[in-house]
Amino acid sequence: MKPEKFFELIKKPSVYGDNIKDIDLIQTHISYVALTGKYAYKIKKPVNFGFLDFSTIEKRKKFCEEELRLNNRLCPDIYLDVVSFNKKDGQLEINGEGEVVDYAVKMKEFAQDKIMSNLLKEDKISDEDIENICNVLVDFYSKVGSSKEINEYGSVDLIKKNTDENFEQTEEFIGKTISKEIFDFIKKQTNNFMKNKQIFDSRVKNGFISDCHGDLHTGNIVIEDGEVCIFDCIEFNKRFRYSDVASDIGFLAMDLDYLGYPYLSSILIEKYVEKSGDEEIFNVLNFYKCYRAYVRGKVAGFKLNDPNISDEEKRKTIDIARKYFDLAYFYAKLFSKKEISKPVLFITTGMTGTGKTTIAQKFKVDYSACLISTDSVRKEMAGIDKFERHHDAYNTGMYSPEKMMQTYEIILKKADTSLKQGKNVILDATFKTKELRDKAKEIAINNNAIFLILFCDTSEENVKKYLEERVKKKSISDGRWEIYVKQKDSFEKPKPDEEFVEIDVSKLYFKYQIDTFSKIFQKNYGED
Repeated sequence: MKPEKFFELIKKPSVYGDNIKDIDLIQTHISYVALTGKYAYKIKKPVNFGFLDFSTIEKRKKFCEEELRLNNRLCPDIYLDVVSFNKKDGQLEINGEGEVVDYAVKMKEFAQDKIMSNLLKEDKISDEDIENICNVLVDFYSKVGSSKEINEYGSVDLIKKNTDENFEQTEEFIGKTISKEIFDFIKKQTNNFMKNKQIFDSRVKNGFISDCHGDLHTGNIVIEDGEVCIFDCIEFNKRFRYSDVASDIGFLAMDLDYLGYPYLSSILIEKYVEKSGDEEIFNVLNFYKCYRAYVRGKVAGFKLNDPNISDEEKRKTIDIARKYFDLAYFYAKLFSKKEISKPVLFITTGMTGTGKTTIAQKFKVDYSACLISTDSVRKEMAGIDKFERHHDAYNTGMYSPEKMMQTYEIILKKADTSLKQGKNVILDATFKTKELRDKAKEIAINNNAIFLILFCDTSEENVKKYLEERVKKKSISDGRWEIYVKQKDSFEKPKPDEEFVEIDVSKLYFKYQIDTFSKIFQKNYGED
């Protein structure tokens, strides 16, 4: 049966049962998913992209069976069966009489509003949800384990096969979804990084290559009543599923970055490291995040060759692909500068509620930096739990000028120690005066470190929203709206002669990060 005819027939509710009155048909570049209300039927398109071959009915049946087997590892209650589409008298019927014209994976349908990507839009993903996801994944990786065959996929040669394929398959999109400049930069830096063979060998030696999920993004995670279901793993090519766990975890962290949730992205990595003990992940994290963002940009571009999508959808597809390639470019910037000879001292500055901690935590992950926070140090000095709330009046108690100076003396001393060890440092603090910022700069100069101020600022509307949300959550910060109002009179904004990047945390952060690179490396090395 011709694909166009099959596509028209699977739109009919009667195919899925007499009691089905309506269906919602979703499509990607490789499949259709028919949602009937109770069950979902995933149908593979008859496509061949080289790395994926669904071109014959036999292959589609085989990969439906693989999809059922593999996804039962993480979602045994969702994946039910492989069914056939049978044609009789010009009509289709599931598991009916007549010629078998195709196959589908039958699944329990879950509410679309419980998919993580949709929950994010409603601000319904918490730190606890991220921790639960990490619990599921760390347990999963420990159970599936590794093997001699799987370990081969952690070798530089096989990783390079994947990256080379990416570049070959995106050449036709240069000038459409990716610029020649970005294409060349990512390709060059990717190939340069893979010359560090010892980094990849260490990942294999230490058991971090596994039979992973392979397509771990927020659109493939369902969270309901605290339960996590991670579905739709890669079944069509084990080369994309057998990988470093850093590639799997990095995919989800990248997706959170892409969607504008840098805080959750950093929490994901921190919780994963805490539960797995995989401190080594930082050696390869940005490399794999770049790889994953690039793959997403490439795959989005494939839709441009689909005759069934409209011109409007093609325009949206181009925008989506470009955004992924911009993000891949950012990550390539990060790992291309991994071996710089100087440590970096970042400090945040800004009034309460402007996103300093969010930015600090993200920079900690992206730059493998030691994070030192005045909020933590202040409560250590007071001998109290870091999550204990203290709503002292402005400039009194734990927040008196004397206590404030003691707190800054401690964080600067800690920064000095870490910089002497060659580590990058991020100081999460208000740094409300130029005098305080100059003290930090002096520490950087004394340690021959690069120094950069991250000035966090956003609208008052956003500040109110963030501070209201913070009060409801577990937080080490005691910041609240009345403190923000008081700070307006005493806060000294950085002046043009100070080395700073201004960041509005309400916007996608990685654009600012690219600006950060320009500030750091043009100044210190003469080129970006």
